[in-house]
Amino acid sequence: MNMTLTFDTLQFVQRLKKAGIKETEAEAIAEAVRDVQNNSDLATKHDLSEVKAKLETSDLATKHDLAEVKVKLETSDLATKRDLAEVKAELIKWVVTVVVAVGVLQTSIITALIMRLIPG
Repeated sequence: MNMTLTFDTLQFVQRLKKAGIKETEAEAIAEAVRDVQNNSDLATKHDLSEVKAKLETSDLATKHDLAEVKVKLETSDLATKRDLAEVKAELIKWVVTVVVAVGVLQTSIITALIMRLIPG
């Protein structure tokens, strides 16, 4: 992202001299400005556009990641519903078995009582 900016020191010195600054002082100021410019870590428009492009790409990746998570959650939710349906079916089988067993037991008890009550 590092881009070199051009700085016309001669033109800068000439402007300073026209403004009434001595040539040696103008040259010293121009060198100082050039040094600051060369040693600074300023972002250029090009740098900013590169960062913007990376952020947009990163944002799209994040949206894609969220979409994948949503699909996984929905799939997980469906598996849970399927599991609940299986549990419900097992409970119904168990309840029916218990009801039938209780009915058979009641029938057996009633039959045994009737058999005792009938003389014979």
